[in-house]
Amino acid sequence: MHINDMDLENIGSWPKLHKSIVVIITCCFLIGGFYYYVIEDQLKQLEKVEGKELTLKNEFKVKAALSSNLEAYREQMTEISVILNGLVNKLPSKKELASLLDDVGFIGANNGLQFKSLNWGVKKQLELAEEVPISIKVIGTYEQLGKFSADIAALPRIVILDNLRLKHNDKETLMLDIVAKTYRYKGKK
Repeated sequence: MHINDMDLENIGSWPKLHKSIVVIITCCFLIGGFYYYVIEDQLKQLEKVEGKELTLKNEFKVKAALSSNLEAYREQMTEISVILNGLVNKLPSKKELASLLDDVGFIGANNGLQFKSLNWGVKKQLELAEEVPISIKVIGTYEQLGKFSADIAALPRIVILDNLRLKHNDKETLMLDIVAKTYRYKGKK
């Protein structure tokens, strides 16, 4: 039988080979259409979900590692809190700042130094604290200046000596120009 002799209205009379080819082609179109309209979108969704699953697994691993060390982290936070409170207590409060200037003056006088100036500098705002500088100019011997520096360092509050400039004043004395910095905690104290 020739292709032109086949009647589309009477497919049942076609030879088995031709019917099989039409059935296979129809099945291919159906499978292709089903894949294109149904399966392909689901495969794309599956890829997205698998990617999300991988992300969630990684997040879970990180959180599991953190939670397994939670007790150690809590202990560490307690230790850090104790250390921070200890350091904050070494910083002068607002009330103690005025007495700090008196302490510096007393230490200098006690060591036999002659003050040229003792003034507050410009306060500098930091994230957690306020930097409070004290500009100091004193005259004394090398030993007196060394003892003065050691006594400042021995104060119960944190005081940092910075911008040290030492000049000859005369044959026996030196002039020390220095900035003593302390910090005041901005939080509750």
